[in-house]
Order: sequence, then C-alpha cells, then structure tokens
Amino acid sequence: MKLYNKSIMKNLLIYLISIWVFINCSTLPAKGQDNKLLTYYKEKNFFKLDQLMSKIKFDKSNPDLVLYRATIDNVFNKPEESNRLISTLLKEYPKYFNDTIVKDLYTMRSANAYRLKDYKSAYSDNSIIVKKYRSVCDSSEIETLIDDITLFHSLMDVPKMEIKMPENSTVPMKRDMAGLQNIAVTLQKDTLDFVFDTGAAFSVMMESVAKKYGVRILEGKVRTGTSTSKKVEGHMGLLTIKLGTMELKDVAFLILPDSCSTFANGLYMIKGVIGFPEIYALTGFTIMDNKYLMITQKQLETNGKNFAIDGQYIIIRVIAHNDTLPFIFDSGNQMTVLSSAFFNKYKSEITGKCKKESVETGGAGGMEKTEAYILDFLNISAGNSQYTFDSLRIYPKDLAGYDMKYVYGNFGQNYVSKFSEMRIDFATMNIEFLEKKKK
Repeated sequence: MKLYNKSIMKNLLIYLISIWVFINCSTLPAKGQDNKLLTYYKEKNFFKLDQLMSKIKFDKSNPDLVLYRATIDNVFNKPEESNRLISTLLKEYPKYFNDTIVKDLYTMRSANAYRLKDYKSAYSDNSIIVKKYRSVCDSSEIETLIDDITLFHSLMDVPKMEIKMPENSTVPMKRDMAGLQNIAVTLQKDTLDFVFDTGAAFSVMMESVAKKYGVRILEGKVRTGTSTSKKVEGHMGLLTIKLGTMELKDVAFLILPDSCSTFANGLYMIKGVIGFPEIYALTGFTIMDNKYLMITQKQLETNGKNFAIDGQYIIIRVIAHNDTLPFIFDSGNQMTVLSSAFFNKYKSEITGKCKKESVETGGAGGMEKTEAYILDFLNISAGNSQYTFDSLRIYPKDLAGYDMKYVYGNFGQNYVSKFSEMRIDFATMNIEFLEKKKK
C-alpha cells in the first residue's frame, strides 16, 4: 500500500512539473516572436507590440523585454513606470543596446518628462542626444531637437501649470468657418474662441492677443515646426486662463506673430490654440454635438486601449485595408490625409490607379503647394466607429519631417465631425466616436 502511494505521488509530481515547464516555456518569447517584437518596435506599431507583449511572460532580467515594456508604458501613459525601466536599462545594461536604441531611451525619457511638465529633465535628455548620439539622427531630427532644447530651456525654471477642476464642468464649443473645433477660453473678463488642437505641442496665442491680456513673456526666442515644412519664430509666455469653471494657472503659451495665424487676407484668424499639455491635464472628457466639452473626474466606461501618445502626438489605432495602422489624431486639422508610409506600403496599387494632383496645404507657417495622389475611397474604423471616405489625399512625401515616418496618415475633423459624440480618456487610453450623424 505504501509503495502504491509513493508511485502515485511520483507520477503526480512528474505530471505537475511537466505542466509547470509547459506553461512557463510557452510564455517565453519564441524566435519568431522575438523578430516580431523587434519589427513592431522599429515600426512604432505600438498596438501590435502591446498585443504581442501581453501574450509573453515578462522577465525583468531580459533587457529586450524591459525595453519593450518601457516603450509600452511610455506610449500608453505610464510615464513614471516607463522612466523607472529606462533608468534600469541605462544603469545596468549600458553596452547592451546599439546607439540607435540608447538614443530611443533618452527620447522616451524626454517625452515622459514633457508629459510630466518636467522641462528641465526634457532639456537635459534632448541635450544628451544631440551631444552623444547625433550620428544616429538624421538632419531634420537634429533640427527639431535643437528647437526643442531652446524651447524647454525657456520653461525649465518656471512653475508647473496648476489646474483647479470641479468634479464636473461644461465648456461651450463650436466649429469655426474652417470646420475646426473651438473652445471658449476666458482671459481676464473676456471670452475668446481658441482652436482645440490635440496635435499642438503647446498652446498658442497671437502676439496681439498676448499683449492685450498681459502675458508674461519669457526670455529668449524659440522656433517651432508647423504642419508645412516651414519653421516659425516666437516666444514662450505664461498666463492664467479659465475654461468654464476650471482655472488653469501658469499655462505655457507659444506666442507667434499675428501673420502666422492669419489667412485669406485677414478673413480667417486663429487667435489662440489650446494644445496637448492642457488637453492632457483634463484626464478625460466628452465632446457633445460640437457644442459642449464635458469633463468629469469619474473614469469613463471604455472598451480598451486604442490610442497611444508618441512624444507630443496622439496616435490612434485605425483599421484600414484589413490592417492595424497608426494615425496621428490631430483635432486641429480639418482633413484626414494619408502619409508616405501608406504610399510606400501600397505604392504599386496607388500609382497604378490614383491620379496625381497639385494641392495646397497650410497651417501656422502659411500655405504651401505640393503633389498628392487622390484615392477614390477608403473605409476606415476607429474604436467602434467606421466611415467611408469618397476622396483622400495621399502624400508621397511628407511635409512635417521625420515625425511622420511611422504613421500612415492624419486623422482629422472630417472624420470626427461625422459623429455627435467623442470621448477621450487618458486613464484607459481609449477614444470613441458615438452616434453617427444622419446624412
């Protein structure tokens, strides 16, 4: 009887060990998975990277997996966790990665600092990249880094923005003559309409408006890119503003000459822009019928992650051509357009079927002519929504420099406006477009 029990126990132990080995080995990245992880990382397809990493057991002693986890935490709004992993890699594995990936680590840490409004750290990390890793950056990237260093230097010793937010708040919104969403902003006792722009790295104000309302101008000139290839010069400034019942103290504004935001010989002017730092600070909100911005401190019900943050850009997961494609979500841009990444992926199909035209595009830097292919139609979906465009521009050469290399297009207002409700929640990294409007 005792021998029988020992035999059973021995077989049971072998069985349990086999199951444990199977489970743990099956969650380690196989060779094919390693290659896919590296490909998704290099292509900045954060959604596919996150999906594959969720199937793999995380091993903090594997520097590759730590890199991918740091990246996922960076883009899916866990900046503090991302920074801890980045610091671990830089300290414990200083020679493991090549210079390109080390540069990426400093870039991510700078982006985390920007989101946390720690501009001194952002300045420091960008400076390290320019001094030590210039050889793995292209010329446009270096130019942008130098511009950002100057901008962060002007902000590194100013107080962080503070926001006083009641539990619930509603702010009036409307569309302007260009079709862009505008939000009511209170400056002193006046209310002005500013463009609500998720694609703006900082809030922006016309120089004449800044002078009128006593913006505190900071020392030194700064230079910034635009939606065209042109660069514009201005200054950084601080001002306290109100959005409905919310007070935002020491908001950092980029002050630009009036000519940069004046169009059609003065018929259309953008007096100001509420940009990413202030939009991000709201945590979660709903825009209803393009008439109201509703903010609640209660977490919204969502269906999982479908947008990421890469540096200053909101990257939305779009399904098109039966593939998951990252697009920039730029609420300050009227048009949804397709980028050179899309052109290169489907080049033979596009050049064979689409006609090429000379088109005009513009932004804060003014208007610019370029060439684009015209796609007859494309069905795209984001979250639970979908819409079919009957005409889309495809730019074979991007206007915005290296920032556009890894996204397949710009997700604009001509998609957003087709729905009566838009919800964004930075806590769950989810965006939804609800209640499709009737034609």
